[in-house]
Amino acid sequence: MGGVLTHSLLEKIRTKTATIGVIGMGYIGLQLLDAFGQKGFPIVGFDIDEHKIECFKKGDSTISYLPLKELFALLGKSFEASIDPTILNRADVVVVSVPTNIDKHLVPNFDLLRKAFQTVVNQFREGQLIIVQSTTYPGTTEDELLPMLKKLKKRFYLGYVPEISDPGNVEYNFTSIPRMTSGLTTECLEMVNALYESIGCQVYPCASMKVAEAAKVYTNAYRLLNISFANEMKVLFDKMGMDIWEVIEAASTKPFGFAPFYPSPGAGGDCIPVDPSYLSWKGTEFDAKATLIDQALRINQEMPHYVIDKLRDALNKPLKSARVLVLGVAFKKDVNGLQESASLKILNLLPDADFHDPYIEKVNEKRAIELNYDRLSDYDAVIIATDHSVYDYGKIVEKSLLVIDTRNATAGFSQKKVVKA
Repeated sequence: MGGVLTHSLLEKIRTKTATIGVIGMGYIGLQLLDAFGQKGFPIVGFDIDEHKIECFKKGDSTISYLPLKELFALLGKSFEASIDPTILNRADVVVVSVPTNIDKHLVPNFDLLRKAFQTVVNQFREGQLIIVQSTTYPGTTEDELLPMLKKLKKRFYLGYVPEISDPGNVEYNFTSIPRMTSGLTTECLEMVNALYESIGCQVYPCASMKVAEAAKVYTNAYRLLNISFANEMKVLFDKMGMDIWEVIEAASTKPFGFAPFYPSPGAGGDCIPVDPSYLSWKGTEFDAKATLIDQALRINQEMPHYVIDKLRDALNKPLKSARVLVLGVAFKKDVNGLQESASLKILNLLPDADFHDPYIEKVNEKRAIELNYDRLSDYDAVIIATDHSVYDYGKIVEKSLLVIDTRNATAGFSQKKVVKA
């Protein structure tokens, strides 16, 4: 894998003339394209979603918190997006950035990743650097994907750099987040490091691709454990007549040995409720248990049911005859993503409930209502499921008959009609 090809590709990376291709134009893939595009690299994007590509060509990112005006300004110049995989032929570097998931039995479902990597193989050009970015269990890149490249009997370079992002958090952009890097060989790692350093990223070279894969899932499991702990304590303290939010605020005064994590109706997104399952599943291969992860996943999954129980207890009529409005269905405030959203599970438990979300027009066949604060009293209860910044929580408390607050969004307002859940 060395020699002239290595020197040539390194030179193209360092002079920003290497064409960067991305498979999967979700919020991670788009940030990647934007970061390289703004540094002058020629970029190409491939996605199987034709509607998404058409939106991009009109300058619509389809993601509320990623306007990406600078990226779209490059369209037709140094940036091309297509549903035609042959566009990847011109790439010197191909980054695979597609979602991974689990099935109902918490078994990893990597069909999209395998299909994406098969696309890499089908469109492979001698000497390409292939980087896997999708979150996966330790060993995936080397054990499952590497053999597909070896069958080509051509020179290639392979690395794993886990995707790291906090949707909606403007404090961290793509280049300000340190990147854990890894490569199949020292040559591969040298290229991967040079690539990310060329756009201003601080890199942390990992000992192996397995270590980089494990480190990514470890961070997600850490968050799951702490959020689930906060949720378990929420239930416990509630039964003791205390508010978990007041407990956390007091505990946060400790200047060492404590980091606050906050309760929720169930952590959503791709990372927290899904990725830790990869470690639990992989552990069975080695007769090793991930007991804490399994319990944390169970607690997280139970939270929407806890919200419904609190609603049922607070109503002065049977739940089945109550009119309920759910405010916010995105998995996180101020974003338009629905991935594993706890609000969706609440809606499933309340099939007759209405919902409103400023960023989401429809869930399955149900359309969002128009929010009229003066009509909130038409509902027996209003559930604050996702605490979007645009909501006027003072008016919500004032105009509603009953508020079920899962996010402490009503703090600072009268709590006479508020039930924390």
